Amino acid sequence: MPTFTRMNPDEVAVGRGRAAAEQRRPYVEALEAGAAGSITLERGEKPATVKRMLQEAARQANVRIRSSWADDRQRVLVWKKVGTR
Repeated sequence: MPTFTRMNPDEVAVGRGRAAAEQRRPYVEALEAGAAGSITLERGEKPATVKRMLQEAARQANVRIRSSWADDRQRVLVWKKVGTR
């Protein structure tokens, strides 16, 4: 007979949610490590995707951030914490 274990729904990620959580992990770690920083995009990375991932990570880490592009080509995104949610 199978064994059932009760879990907190916030700790369980399934399907696409699990992949998205893995992609956000470096962003969350960067947000937790400091009050400000920059993200330099590598070849092939989409600026809109990187900015969205940073915003989602901030929501997950429960912090408010401001971010903007440091250059016209959108290759360097700078951010800083402005408070908590």
